[in-house]
Amino acid sequence: MIKTRAIVLHRFPYSDSSFIVKALTEESGIVSFIVKGGKKKESPFRGALDPLALSEVVFRQNPNTELQFIKEATLLDWRKDLRNDLLSLAKAQVITEMILRYAPQGVPLQEEFERLEQALHEFNETCGSTANTPTHKSNIFAQWLLDTCDMWGYNLDLTTCSRCGNTLDKPAADFFPETGGFVCQACLGVDTPRARSETLQGLWALRNGDKIERPEFTENALLTYLRHHIGFLKEIHSIKFLNETRKLFGQ
Repeated sequence: MIKTRAIVLHRFPYSDSSFIVKALTEESGIVSFIVKGGKKKESPFRGALDPLALSEVVFRQNPNTELQFIKEATLLDWRKDLRNDLLSLAKAQVITEMILRYAPQGVPLQEEFERLEQALHEFNETCGSTANTPTHKSNIFAQWLLDTCDMWGYNLDLTTCSRCGNTLDKPAADFFPETGGFVCQACLGVDTPRARSETLQGLWALRNGDKIERPEFTENALLTYLRHHIGFLKEIHSIKFLNETRKLFGQ
C-alpha cells in the first residue's frame, strides 16, 4: 500500500460512471488509476482527481497491471486562481502534457514532481486577485522549460558564447535552437541574426530573473530547442490551445 502526493496530469472517461486518471506521484512517478464511480455526485474522490489538482492518494501498487485502484484521495490544493486565468491555465496544460508524453515511465520522478508543483503553485499565487509575489507570472512557463532542459539532460547555457567561449555581458546577438548555441555580437559580425530581438531579450531576462516582456517568443524558442532534442514524435495537442489563447490576449 502506497501513500503519496499526486498531481493529476490527465483524466478521461472509462465508462458511464468511471474515469481513468494519469497522475505524477511523488513516490512512484507517473501512475495510471482507474476510478470506478468517479463521475457520481457522491463519489468520495470528487475534486481530488480533477486535472492539475494536488492530492494525497493511497493505492495498492500491482506490478501485473497498468491500471491501479485508488483506495483514498484527499484534496490538498485545487488551484482555484489558476483555473480562473485562461492563459496561465493553457500554459499549465502544456506542461502537464509534456510530462505525460516525454517524462521517463515506470521510475520515480521526484525532481519532476517538485518542479511541477512549484510551477503550478507559482501560477496559482500570481493569478490571485491580491497577488503580491516576487515571481513574475510571465516567467513561470519559460523557467519550467529551462529547468526541464536541465532535468532531462539538455542543459542550455545562457551565459556563454558558443563560438568564442566568452561570458555574455549583455543579450546574445543570436540564438540557434537546433544546437542551443548563443552567439555574441563580435562572433556574429555583420551576419543577420535569425532570432528575434524579443527572443534574445527574453532569454537574457530569464537568465537574470527579470520580467520577460514578450514571454511567447522566449517560450517558443525553448519549446523549439526541446523539440530538436526530444524529437516531439508525439504531438503536444495543448500547444494549439495555448497559441489560440495567446491570440485572445494579444501575446
